[in-house]
Amino acid sequence: MTFGAVVLLFGLFLTIASQIAISMHAFTVSPLKGLGCIFLPLYVFVYARKQPTSRRFMAAWYIGVALWIVGGVMVS
Repeated sequence: MTFGAVVLLFGLFLTIASQIAISMHAFTVSPLKGLGCIFLPLYVFVYARKQPTSRRFMAAWYIGVALWIVGGVMVS
């Protein structure tokens, strides 16, 4: 496995883990918002911008997406 593939997979893992963490926080606020975070595309982004607690998870999400892109470029 190349270094680019490791970076890509770590970025994917970090993105998914932070999205799950934001969704779990949304479920504590409202079950409807939690379902929105799971099923509606980009609702996680909208929800996390409004909640101060979720902003640190959103930073991890951004880092994961950046690693995902960098890993994809390194692999290709």
